[in-house]
Amino acid sequence: MTTQERLSVGHVTAAAALTTVGWVLRAAGVVLFIGAFVLSRQNLSVWLDDPDLGWPTTILLKIVTAVVGGVVFEIGHLSVVWGKRFRTRPMTSFDALPGTRYVLYLRSFHTDTALATPPELPGNPVGTLLSRRGLTREEHLIRYFGTYGQVVAIGRPGERAPQLGALRGYVTGPDWQRTVTDLIRHAHLVVLSATPTPGTVWEFVECLHTIASPQRLVLLLSDSPTDYTAFRTAVTREYATRTKPDRPPLPALPDYTPLNPDPDPNHPVRALITFDHRWQPTLTRFHPIGKKDAGTIWQRDRLADHQLNEALAPQKQLPPLTP
Repeated sequence: MTTQERLSVGHVTAAAALTTVGWVLRAAGVVLFIGAFVLSRQNLSVWLDDPDLGWPTTILLKIVTAVVGGVVFEIGHLSVVWGKRFRTRPMTSFDALPGTRYVLYLRSFHTDTALATPPELPGNPVGTLLSRRGLTREEHLIRYFGTYGQVVAIGRPGERAPQLGALRGYVTGPDWQRTVTDLIRHAHLVVLSATPTPGTVWEFVECLHTIASPQRLVLLLSDSPTDYTAFRTAVTREYATRTKPDRPPLPALPDYTPLNPDPDPNHPVRALITFDHRWQPTLTRFHPIGKKDAGTIWQRDRLADHQLNEALAPQKQLPPLTP
């Protein structure tokens, strides 16, 4: 048995164990959490064999039970996520992608860490536990953009298992930039998270040089105007350094200030920038999805889909790339 085969068998075994333990812990966490709300002074007195149990002690025990249930649920959730990661198989090569319909997801590897967490739902904590579905933020994001084609990304070198969401492939050696250029050139849609890291700034400028049509580029903005301002500044320097004088000028990226109140943290996107065929940008900020509008994550997903469909209507009409 080869090293790769042993690694594969080890991942499958770890995935099964983590998934089983995770679902058991999730179930136990829900039972404890809900049980904290139905515990009464009387049944606690019977359980603890203490007929003089006072209300302060009862309330404290209910709080402790709820907290323990939440912690157990979170541990179970993380176990399920790692189980899914170990079951996920990365791409062995990007060579087969040209000529197929795919979405290229470009971002800083630091973004992976932020999007590997589950969304937080406002409102009823019981509803929060029951409606999270075990999905990470990136999975919610990719679930939408997956309607345009298979979403692919370059994985972080050295990670033990691929992050959940976009299908990862790995690039070793110094030729990662050539690989990114080829992926940009043949992508049906390029989705780039606008953060001021050197790699992301290089990728954005490379999109300006390489992409088949401006409408095939979508910039995702976080909730940090400071990061976006730093991104614009870094892009201006990078474009001036790498662009020949006969090339068109850098598109004027619009100013960005967050909405007040802030958008719902569970929306797949806080804001995005799209371009028309002349590289004229349009900034779309997504309004909050409050408890009055939707109470469950499924209803919020539908509202988020509606908002994103309106913002990306031109991208829906993009024809397939000509080989």
